[in-house]
Amino acid sequence: MDVFSIMAQLLVGWLIADFLSGIVHWVEDRLLWVDMPLISKAIVEPNRLHHVDPQAFLASPLLSRNSTTWASAIAIALAWLMIAGFSWIWLGAIAGGLAVTEVHAYSHRQTARSGWYRALQEIGIVQSAPHHWGHHAGRMDTRYCILTGWLNPLLDRLRLWARLESGIEVIGLKPNRGTA
Repeated sequence: MDVFSIMAQLLVGWLIADFLSGIVHWVEDRLLWVDMPLISKAIVEPNRLHHVDPQAFLASPLLSRNSTTWASAIAIALAWLMIAGFSWIWLGAIAGGLAVTEVHAYSHRQTARSGWYRALQEIGIVQSAPHHWGHHAGRMDTRYCILTGWLNPLLDRLRLWARLESGIEVIGLKPNRGTA
């Protein structure tokens, strides 16, 4: 297999991780509630605090900030590996899944980042702070994907998140607007 093909497959996997980060982020923002048993303290409350104070999670140690994401990414990666076996797409997706929370954290840091990381932000391989701020500004109903800057414009233009909200309302669920 040639290098171009491997790089293309790694990129597809990275974008799969980005899309999944958007789905998870949307679920956290719109379907989960603060008083939910088992997951409230670990997932829902930190997410709500993050929307009130976007830099609050930066004070958490690396392991604490990433543990739920890493556990989820590893579980999904192992299931994928057992079902479909190794592929470069799998490797790109697991790399993105393991990196997503730190990429998100870097999009909130006020301090200067290294030159190579800024370059990755500028070309969209990892999300930039200005791009991510679009989620925190206003109603917080766009730019859910938090790994790259590439999928959000398309998904927002397609109104994916609004359509998902309409879909859950049709089945009788009320979307959470981040207040409970």
